[in-house]
Amino acid sequence: MGLVTDQLRRLVYRAQFYLDVPGLAQLLRFRQLRQVYYRDLWQTAAQNIGAECSDWDFGYSRISRDGLTAVVKQSDVMLDSHLTLNIMGNKALVYAMLAEKGYAVPSHQRFTMGQVDLCEAFFLSQNAPVVIKPASGTGGGRGVTTGIKTRSALRKAARLAASFDHDLIVEEQIEGHSYRLLYLDGALIDAVRRDPPVIRGDGRRTIRQLVAQENVERLNGNPVTALSPLKLDRDCQNKLRELGLRSGHRLEAGRILELKRAINENGSQRNHCVRHDVHPETIAAGARLVKDLGVKFAGLDVLCRDISKPLGAENGLISEINTTPGIHHHYLVSSPANRVPVAEVVLKHMFETKQGVMDLDHNVRAFTPLQTAANADVRADIARAQAKQ
Repeated sequence: MGLVTDQLRRLVYRAQFYLDVPGLAQLLRFRQLRQVYYRDLWQTAAQNIGAECSDWDFGYSRISRDGLTAVVKQSDVMLDSHLTLNIMGNKALVYAMLAEKGYAVPSHQRFTMGQVDLCEAFFLSQNAPVVIKPASGTGGGRGVTTGIKTRSALRKAARLAASFDHDLIVEEQIEGHSYRLLYLDGALIDAVRRDPPVIRGDGRRTIRQLVAQENVERLNGNPVTALSPLKLDRDCQNKLRELGLRSGHRLEAGRILELKRAINENGSQRNHCVRHDVHPETIAAGARLVKDLGVKFAGLDVLCRDISKPLGAENGLISEINTTPGIHHHYLVSSPANRVPVAEVVLKHMFETKQGVMDLDHNVRAFTPLQTAANADVRADIARAQAKQ
């Protein structure tokens, strides 16, 4: 019964989503912006490493060099298996693996909408704000609500998260800055601090109007500053309520307002290059983790007060392992001169190591006798195994 209820809840959420025609139209424009941005990004990266990039089909691009082809789609590359992506995309499993390996994890409780009493019991035990999120199936902060301080807000956040996944997590809210540490085959290639989105008041427009204007500028601006719309969602409502504000409040001229705690909808001016500030122990801990878990291309999310100090009880922890890390986070930064050309680094690594690439230049007629012999050996092994059964 609980599963059926959750499915109905997701259907209702989707219906509300598609009935919001202006919101849907805006989202489609941002999707188009993202597609064009990544197409141009890969085109430039390919040229800079002496490769050729061409549009393929279904939104894919083919990048070829030295007889090998890398297929990419926005930030997705062919470095990690589908199973690896699924496992690392499940926050409950990631917390279990982190704890098993001795890494600190947020205090948390798994639950479903049929077990809201578990969620409420955890909330009451914290005496501090909590966060609710889907256990899996989302990215980019979708379905996540922070700053939850009341039972009413707790239930609303749980219903929102349940529209994305049956399994939910409530956890303590870790204070500090949000960092993305990007690893490729166990080596740190970049790190950025991602601050929450802000708007600036002009004394005339309301918060809602300022957010609408920000989204217009994001869609039409050159250069691009963000690939997602800024939303007045539940996380934003909690933040405004905490400040004693509403979306209809006319924001004073010059006042800079931090709209929410979640950082996924921020713009380039709120992303800062910090790769030279990361403490060596944190770099080593992240490298060990991705190597031990067999993840080739990973964005580790770190919540901490000071990235120049080791992680720990007084400073912070690794909160997520992203196996389809958004490359644009490392390009849309406040100081473009200091950014790392991540797409070029990744492509060069793939071609040089022959990982995540395909050989499309040789067809079946080009098979050598050695390959044919190898196939015969495989067939012989299968026959022997069958004979033993």
